[in-house]
Amino acid sequence: MQCRQEHVDNDEDNEFNNSNMKKLIFGIVAIIIAGIVVVALHKQGKEEDKQVADTGIETIEGDDGFSIETLSDKDIYFKADTVLPDNPVINDMMDLANGYAILRAAYCDAELWFRFGMVVNNEIGRLKTGTIKDADIRLAAEQYVRKLVLIMPIDTAKWNEKDSLLWDQVQEAYKVFANKLSSRFVLSHYGQITEKDVQRYMDIEQFIPNYDSIYNLRKRQSEENERYLKLMAEQTPSFDKECLYTMEFAHQRRHEEPHTAIPMLEALIKSGRFSRYLHEVWLTWRVLKQVAQSPSRDGIISNLEYNQMRCRCLNTILEQIVKNPRDIYAINDFCFLATYDNITRYSEYLFGNSAPLEHMMLFPEIFEDSDEDSDEADSAV
Repeated sequence: MQCRQEHVDNDEDNEFNNSNMKKLIFGIVAIIIAGIVVVALHKQGKEEDKQVADTGIETIEGDDGFSIETLSDKDIYFKADTVLPDNPVINDMMDLANGYAILRAAYCDAELWFRFGMVVNNEIGRLKTGTIKDADIRLAAEQYVRKLVLIMPIDTAKWNEKDSLLWDQVQEAYKVFANKLSSRFVLSHYGQITEKDVQRYMDIEQFIPNYDSIYNLRKRQSEENERYLKLMAEQTPSFDKECLYTMEFAHQRRHEEPHTAIPMLEALIKSGRFSRYLHEVWLTWRVLKQVAQSPSRDGIISNLEYNQMRCRCLNTILEQIVKNPRDIYAINDFCFLATYDNITRYSEYLFGNSAPLEHMMLFPEIFEDSDEDSDEADSAV
């Protein structure tokens, strides 16, 4: 399990950044060398590139009957399942979740212009910033929305996917609002926590003392391992253990699409039970769903569905914070999940959408598989 918490403020930032840099380098190498694996993810071999007309388009219709739609005109906002107390921490969590929801939705819609020439101004302009209580953040959200509406062309004759100047303006608007959000909701506002504190909190061996032996099963794919991990997940009375064993089960048959672990992970999310590993369950579920659906920039990306499930997890975590507004670990969990990016069409390394890279990061053994395949090929030659 690659449990990640990205909102810890402490004196060990350099060490943390170095660790992230190593992950970044690994991701770059993985995505370049393991391209063959990414291609294998799209087993049907369908050509997903869509021809776009020269007139304004609100929806791209695919050959398989699916449509690529905007997010900004949908119900993207986080709503609490119950009546909440008028508590500053709770109010901040709601504003944080909705601020980032607006940030992500508008950005993803802007991508639709660059990839397909879709005119998205009206959709982005429909974003409702009134869901945010904090006056400064609400103003920043309004400015972000107005800025993108002004930036995005309404004349499809101007469509140029490689228009770097226009893309830079979108990125700058995104960066300004993202920085405003991150500075306003910095974790240190709610309590003190260090990276080592989080490592202890997330330590899997407190639930599975023999975790090394469980982890090593990833290298030995077998039906016996699948049965064992599934049985352990089903029989444990601990929800934390159930989450951990289910995620380990997902590492078996890792090239299967759609993976049999997807409905199991979805059931954990829908259960409404709290686990410190709930954000990892959601990440694993989302990436398995997306790589099975499409690793391409041009395929459907179900961010609306993914974010609805994200909100289920956020509501579960929020219940913990309502019970104890000083629970810095639950607040950290909430912040991590609420601020995590959507699946985007333009990955950081310009290779398909962002899901294949995330898949490599969450399932690093796939990279080892590609190394073994290369070694076998070399031996055969």
